[in-house]
Amino acid sequence: MKKPLAVATIIAIFNVLSQGSAGAVSFNFTQDGWSQGGIVTGSFEGEDLDSNNIISETEITNFSLAWSGNAEVPEFEFKDVDTWEFSTDEVRLISGFTSQATTFWSYDGKFGSVGIGAFAGTISDTTESAPIFEQVSAKTVPEPTSIVASLVTLCAMLVKKKLAKKH
Repeated sequence: MKKPLAVATIIAIFNVLSQGSAGAVSFNFTQDGWSQGGIVTGSFEGEDLDSNNIISETEITNFSLAWSGNAEVPEFEFKDVDTWEFSTDEVRLISGFTSQATTFWSYDGKFGSVGIGAFAGTISDTTESAPIFEQVSAKTVPEPTSIVASLVTLCAMLVKKKLAKKH
């Protein structure tokens, strides 16, 4: 009985250590070239949960965007994102939009439009530059089903061993 238990333990440990994983990634980004000066800096962390090579706003776990300000648009900082499509294959933003109160930042890589300003339209600025992204880290996140399956197998073998000792 010791040999099957040892084999089950080794298999369970191997599954826990080598199972498939999803990856959380972190990026810093900057965007300059605004007609009146200024710079956008930010970061985000997210995970491609549906494996479509796109991190969308629902897959973001941490986000920040700061605008340094210029003569046209005062400085601001956002901690939430409204819409976001980031290609993990191409390491580029497809589109993004974030806002708070009356200020906003937007980027649409499909149409090349970038804006920063106020919804009232009284203050605004534009740039031809796309945000530049730099990957900071990639974290391996264990898949819960693999861990549970391995632990269930190990527990079943332990219970079987205990029952065999009683008989």
